[in-house]
Amino acid sequence: MRLLHTSDWHLGRTLAGRPRTAEFTAVLDEVVAIARDERIDCVLLSGDVYDHKVATAEADRLLFDTLVRLHRERVGVVAIPGNHESPERWRALALLLGEIGVKAVTEVRPPDEGGAVEVASRDGREVAYVACVPFVPERFYGSTRLLFEDTERWSREYAQGMGDLLRAMSRGYRTDRVNVLMAHLHTAGARLGGGEAEITVSPECAVAPASLPAAATYIALGHIHRPQDISRAPAPARYAGSLLQLDFGEREQEKSVTLVEASPGRPAVVRPIALRAGRRLVDVEGTLDELAARAGELGDAWLRVRVRTEGRSPGIADRVRDALPNAVQVIPSYTRPADAPGAPVLSTLQPREQFVAYYRAEHQADPSPEMLATFAEVLDLVTKEDA
Repeated sequence: MRLLHTSDWHLGRTLAGRPRTAEFTAVLDEVVAIARDERIDCVLLSGDVYDHKVATAEADRLLFDTLVRLHRERVGVVAIPGNHESPERWRALALLLGEIGVKAVTEVRPPDEGGAVEVASRDGREVAYVACVPFVPERFYGSTRLLFEDTERWSREYAQGMGDLLRAMSRGYRTDRVNVLMAHLHTAGARLGGGEAEITVSPECAVAPASLPAAATYIALGHIHRPQDISRAPAPARYAGSLLQLDFGEREQEKSVTLVEASPGRPAVVRPIALRAGRRLVDVEGTLDELAARAGELGDAWLRVRVRTEGRSPGIADRVRDALPNAVQVIPSYTRPADAPGAPVLSTLQPREQFVAYYRAEHQADPSPEMLATFAEVLDLVTKEDA
């Protein structure tokens, strides 16, 4: 069988408020073209398709358009939710998605109760058995383990217990099928991509690679944005990574999808296929004149700019963006003088006074009456909501 593993699309993600719809459209076009040209039997979509639990209409359009096109190319899809999206929403969509060949496993269940699905090859000669483990938040691990009969032998600690769960999910493996585990989780030793939610990639949540099932033909992992093999796993295992450089922590990563050629009884042959769509994320530094001189060489890359000045320079961010329109973050760089003696401690000031002190420090001027009035309106609104 020919499988295409992809993950962490994060549809709906912006960059400092800049929409990236055109980039997502282009890279999903690339994924569909790869699936068509490589005669893929099934796409393994290992979580975090959306960036937010409440998906935008544009994110929905991108997803559904892609899934429909895969269906027209006779490519099946198996999908699980990750930590960024709503399992309940996937559950509501599952029946409709099933009509276009998408098998969505929306929650952890024992393999014989819907936690595993079968997918046939195009010619019907081979079958992939995909055991699915959507993201399990640490706070829900206890209720998840109760779904299985022999929980008294499972560890109560999250990382070790998830290893028990993975072994339980592999019980349905047989030597006459392609055995796949697809999971959205953090494995110990994986190199982080830079764009993951820190609370979900802590060492306490990291599952030991040795806990991954040795009987698997291939292990399709999601959650970590840097594409990489898990070398210490007992079977071929890989994070497909995100489709685009999602933030500046991923700026040097080459993005890809993973082609998996698999047959019963043999380890999978795994080959990453590079993705070319999407704009690069680049760090640049210099004086305003130096940055302006480099504008032609930076193309359409999104920029994080560190601009060197001799001191505070009100309006410097606007002047940088005049020279470099793709600058999404501007960081002034200068030697900051020590706080003046007797300067008030911000924590002792009222909110309005804190705002005025901050504005004076950053702009060396007082905020205008109009700005103070707007601040007062926002403060009043927030105060009412908190009440």
